[in-house]
Formats: sequence, C-alpha cells, structure tokens
Amino acid sequence: MISSLEVNLLVVVPGVLGLLWSVKEWIAVANVKIDGHPDLLANQDSKAKTAAADIVAEMIKISTTIQEGAMSFLMAEYTYMAVYIVLFSIFLVFFTGVPTTIAFVVGSITSILCGWIGMKIAVFTNVRTTHQCWKNLSAGFDVAIQGGCVMGLSLVSLGLLALFALIEVFKAYFDFSSSQVMYEAIAGYGLGGSSIALFGRVGGGIYTKAADVGADLSGKNDYGLEEDDYRNPACIADNVGDNVGDIAGMGADLFGSFAESTCAALVLVAASPDLKDSWAGQMYPMLISSAGIVVGLVTLLTQGIFYKVKDMPDVEKALKGILVISTVLMTPV
Repeated sequence: MISSLEVNLLVVVPGVLGLLWSVKEWIAVANVKIDGHPDLLANQDSKAKTAAADIVAEMIKISTTIQEGAMSFLMAEYTYMAVYIVLFSIFLVFFTGVPTTIAFVVGSITSILCGWIGMKIAVFTNVRTTHQCWKNLSAGFDVAIQGGCVMGLSLVSLGLLALFALIEVFKAYFDFSSSQVMYEAIAGYGLGGSSIALFGRVGGGIYTKAADVGADLSGKNDYGLEEDDYRNPACIADNVGDNVGDIAGMGADLFGSFAESTCAALVLVAASPDLKDSWAGQMYPMLISSAGIVVGLVTLLTQGIFYKVKDMPDVEKALKGILVISTVLMTPV
C-alpha cells in the first residue's frame, strides 16, 4: 500500500502540471501575430498585402467588439451570481451547517473561475484560429487545439486542487464524527459548481436566443441586414451569447459534473468498509481525475503524430482520434 505522502503527490503534481501546461498553451496562442501573413500572400498576389491589411483591421475590430461584449455580459451575470451565493449561503448555514456552506462557496467560486478562464481564452483564440486558417488548415487546427486545452486542463486541475485543499482544511480545522460525515459536508462543493452552471448555461442561452430573434426580425425586416452580417448589432450579440452559454456556461457545467461525480464517489468510498480505512482508498476518485490529466497531456503530445490535418475531412478524423487515444490510454486506469 502506498503512503499518504505518495497519494498526496499523485493528486497534487498532475494538477499543478495541468495548470502549467495551460499557461504554456495560453502563451503559445498569444504569440500568434495577427498580421495577415503579408509575406506569404504577397508572393501570390501583388495587391494582397494591401487587401490583407484591411481584412486584418476588420478582423480585429469585430473580435474586439465580441470580446468586450462577452466580458461585459459575464461581469453583469457574475454580479447576480454573487448575490445568489450570499443569499443561498445564509440558507445553508442554518439547515446544513458551516462546513457545507464553506464547500458550497468554494465550489461556486471555482466554477466561476473556470467559466471566466474559458471565456477569456475562447474569445482570444477565435480570431487567431481564423487568421491561421487563412494560412493553412493545419495551422488553424493547432491554434484551436491549444486554446481548447487551456480551458479543459485548467478546469480539471483547478477543480482537483481546490477539492483536495478543501479536504485537507476540513481534516485539520473541523471535528467530524466520521470521514463519511466530512465527505457529505464536502458534497456542497458539487452543489456550488452546479448552481453556477445553471446561471451560465441558461443565462447565455436566453441571451443568444433573444439576439437571434432581434437579428431575424429587426435586422432583416427593418434594415435589410442578413442575420450573419457583422453590421447587424444582433449578430454581435448572438456571438456574445454563444460565447457565454456555450463556453463560459459549458465550462461551469463541466466543472459541476466533475465536482458532483467526484464528491458523490468520495461519499460512497467513505461508506465502504473496504476503502474508508486507507487514505489511498479514500482518494481513489481523485486519483482517477489526476490520472486523466496525465492521459490528456499524453494525448495532446501524440495526436499530431497519428493524425495529420491537411484537408477539411482530416479535422473530424483528428478530433475523433483524440478521443480514441485518450480512451485507449484511460481505460486501463
């Protein structure tokens, strides 16, 4: 049986590694210069350099507008979430106790942070992916994967580390009658994550549907602007809503699913006579998640070797290939 220190390291080290990899990929995306590939295009067309400068300026203008709108909407939504967290925490204190309330607040804040990271990297990556696809499909696919793995890895890593820290704090500062009672209190962590996911998914979804209606009714009928015409304000609002609902909301939703399933597994482990007496047994659900981070990193390192992206059909093959590699590697775990 492995020692408690070894178990702790197996949980913490992959989480830290996932965060560091996320930072690395964020920097890689940030290093993509939006310049219109003047040298490449100039060799194809003598007027391409001038045309590229105009297109780049328009790309930056549109992406900046979407980015500002998305962050404004998100900050407004987080204001309402903060009020909800405070009010519901008061309710939890009286009916479940202080430990569950603390777990709920930590889960809510972590969920908000995961959604915010997802939003920031998404609006940052979108325009750069489009720009690199202008060069070739392979370059655009690489940037898209880099941006996507920032949210994926940081979400699981933050969730894992925050939950582990919560367990250690509860063990040190609260006196529970049993480990099962402690993990039942920690289940508030999953409740916090799911509550924030509800706001993100539903709020962003309602917003983007309202923008769709505005684009169809007012934009088309009153001004003759197509739904996807960037001059149509509802088109920008639609993109903002898509980012909030499908990215920030999805990030919070994925975190909520991760937190709920892990907390439920921890409660079951604490009730199991065969697992509750060993630290390795209690941490088994979290060890699975930490192993998943390692598998995700290995998958990212190897997918480019097995699945090359040159033409449009290769994109779907590469995405499915990532699932195949990760499934093959994770199944033995």
